[in-house]
Amino acid sequence: MFATPIYYYEMSGQMKTLLDRLNPLYPSDYRFRKVYMLMTATEDEDYVPEKAISGLQGWVDCFEKAELAGSLFCGGISDPDEASGKKEEQDEAYEFGKSLK
Repeated sequence: MFATPIYYYEMSGQMKTLLDRLNPLYPSDYRFRKVYMLMTATEDEDYVPEKAISGLQGWVDCFEKAELAGSLFCGGISDPDEASGKKEEQDEAYEFGKSLK
């Protein structure tokens, strides 16, 4: 499970650095199979998370036994306190979490 804010329509630099540092796992017998991504952003349009998802998909594609099994995006959040007022998004996140196996 990865989580990142969306900055300029892409994953955070910290997440990208983490993915780059995980490259030594490539030839190993890694145990992860399903990869998920959670994202937030100030903007709320459907296209906002596309590049971040694509970036993670590119990383996952290098791991033959893994798959990008799902993602969840919640836009319209520029301050942590704003998340508490988004009941529909909270319900969606709850159901997303319950569906993970």
